[in-house]
Amino acid sequence: MHPFRLICAFVAAVPCVLAPMAHAGSFEDALAAAYTNNPRIKIERQRLEATDEGVAQAVSGFRPTVTANYNNGGQRTSFNGAASVRGNSEIKQLRLEQPLFRGGGTWSSYQSALQRVKAGQYDLSALEQRVLLDSITAYMSVVELSAILDLSRQNEVVLGEQLKAATTRFSVGEVTRTDVAQAQARLSGAKSSVITAEGNLLSAIATYERTIGVRPEGTLTVPDSLPELPESLDLALERARSANPQLLSALHAAKASTYDVDTNQAVLLPRVNLVGSLSRQTGTGAAGTSDFDQDRFGVEVAIPLYQAGAEWSRVREAQAAARQRSHESIDQRLSVDEAVTQSWEQLESAIANITTRNDQIQAASLALEGVKQEQQFGARTVLDVLDAEQELFSARTNLVRAQRDRIVAAYNVAFTLGQLTPSQLGLKVAAYDPQAHADDVRWQPLGF
Repeated sequence: MHPFRLICAFVAAVPCVLAPMAHAGSFEDALAAAYTNNPRIKIERQRLEATDEGVAQAVSGFRPTVTANYNNGGQRTSFNGAASVRGNSEIKQLRLEQPLFRGGGTWSSYQSALQRVKAGQYDLSALEQRVLLDSITAYMSVVELSAILDLSRQNEVVLGEQLKAATTRFSVGEVTRTDVAQAQARLSGAKSSVITAEGNLLSAIATYERTIGVRPEGTLTVPDSLPELPESLDLALERARSANPQLLSALHAAKASTYDVDTNQAVLLPRVNLVGSLSRQTGTGAAGTSDFDQDRFGVEVAIPLYQAGAEWSRVREAQAAARQRSHESIDQRLSVDEAVTQSWEQLESAIANITTRNDQIQAASLALEGVKQEQQFGARTVLDVLDAEQELFSARTNLVRAQRDRIVAAYNVAFTLGQLTPSQLGLKVAAYDPQAHADDVRWQPLGF
């Protein structure tokens, strides 16, 4: 049977084993709180907004620059040894420069910045999904350890009753002191297990609070549904290669690096600018009393001949970086394939474990009832009953762990497929739109 259908079949059985625990709302509320409050997400959003400015900076290369200069002060002039003339001089200048051709570097810089923004957006998506996966793991750890604590306390009560029964039977000579001592030892071990379970639960709650941002309050329950997964591992691999945000980020980073090569090569090509200037000067000439006006308009061409060799080095550096990014994208694809395969196998193992653990509980329950009945006729000892109780307790504890592993594994598969987004999880929260900020600042010529 397909793993997702098996998952759905087991969801209904989970609440009867996983005991309730304090929680700040439902499973969806916890994930919404993590999406809203987690500082790692806020940090990455600000980093992406800084990356968005790279596009605005690249766009500025297409625009003209306007410069105004003003100079006013005293001067002394002398012509052919004549007596010096002192006076005032005022210079007003206005220069406009419009780039026409920069070797294609402006366009390649713009394209590189766009690719880096896309890579940053996928990095943000990957981090958001990682935080949500960590939140799911923390949530289910509290559920698991709460259930184990409840089972441990129940086991302590059962072993306490066993000790009372053994003590009573010892008083009438039906069992020996050794039987009483064995029951006492098992009870002491059960009390120790309760203390350990309480400590583990407190630690899990601390992780929950750190990841989700709020402390659990209320009744904690397992999710009502689980993510829909592909029918086979091959389909999962195909989907991951087209939707995994970490892989998509690496691909866009590789594209950006190829544009960086073009940007650095553009420095070796001629530059063409359209230049216009206005100049107004007073207090010029030999007598310091003349006015001089000049207006210029034309095309300015600069041809680089030799620039000390640094520009060639930067091209080689960019080419090496582009090859590095290409190899990184290949490595990332292999890593994604590995992660999908591992998480898929973990999910199937967890589902199989639940089946065997349920069978183990049924067998352990029957064995315990049989041992108790045989003890009444003297065919079994107190130790046999204690062993049967321990076997049933271990089976129930292992089922809780298997159910937790199955849920986490299902969401881990969804994470590798890029499916842990607020919309796909059905979270009632306003999803952050990174493209909105990118569009706002891309063409902004002025302002903060």
